[in-house]
Amino acid sequence: MRDLEVDHFGPWVIEISAADPPSPLFVPYLTRQEAPLLSLKIPRKIDTRSARPGMNLYDFLISLYDKDLVILQRMGDTAAEHTFLYGDIQFLRYGEKLLKGMVQIGLRDQTFELPFNTVSGNLMQRMVALIRERYCTAPHRLPALEGFPGHVQGLSYYFRGLLLKTDLGEPQLCLLAAQVNTPIASTEPHGLNSILYRAVGKILLESLHWSDGRELKIVTRGQDYKYKWQAHYAKETTYIPLQKITGYRWQSDTRHAAVTHLWIELPAEPLSFIFTVDNSFIPPYTRFLDAVSTPLSREEHLFPAPMA
Repeated sequence: MRDLEVDHFGPWVIEISAADPPSPLFVPYLTRQEAPLLSLKIPRKIDTRSARPGMNLYDFLISLYDKDLVILQRMGDTAAEHTFLYGDIQFLRYGEKLLKGMVQIGLRDQTFELPFNTVSGNLMQRMVALIRERYCTAPHRLPALEGFPGHVQGLSYYFRGLLLKTDLGEPQLCLLAAQVNTPIASTEPHGLNSILYRAVGKILLESLHWSDGRELKIVTRGQDYKYKWQAHYAKETTYIPLQKITGYRWQSDTRHAAVTHLWIELPAEPLSFIFTVDNSFIPPYTRFLDAVSTPLSREEHLFPAPMA
């Protein structure tokens, strides 16, 4: 008798169904009567030819329900169960680099990293979309957007296309900031540093920041810098509910005087994004962050809310 889980096993994420039931390792934890909106199992990183009947072939089983989600994580021959409300989520991050994909779900005290093969990108994006529909409980807060540059020049061909696609497909999103690819040598005073960075070709990478009044959507290259001889194919999208933003700060870069880091403060760890100090989007973006930040009280800082 054939083992269907072994037959269907591969580098792809599988949606749970009658044809692809949960792995035996996770079955004892599936006691809820409520049917999930979506349930996925993420495979281990082992060669398909190595899969054998009786093996635990999947590292995660994620089930999304109407009010909360459950992550079952393989820990050897047992599983750890994590259940939390959508409102507990501080940020989401979806990244792709060639065949490697990663979804990060950030909570107050931990971040879950869900690796996947990008052949399953559509399924993982569907999961992210379902979470985003539910993780914002506060009303929209999109203040009047004044003083933003009307046109972005200098974006790569790929990011120009991304900006146009977003304008057409998601008209509710307002562009808050853009950073173009910038050679670091062009930002350094003439001297040894300028000569050094010109020689190595260090480049500050581009990014785009939007909001619809519910969340920030920030698209980057997944890292701050690259060198001119490096091919770089990564793209990373970070989603932050505005209701989770407790503040922000701009911090100078100790290595490059013409570069500054934007730290977006959350009840969990802050997230950092990078700009040149002369970026014309910085003043209006700062005013936007002033308008939407909800500072934590002293008590909330000292006594973080328990997990649901």
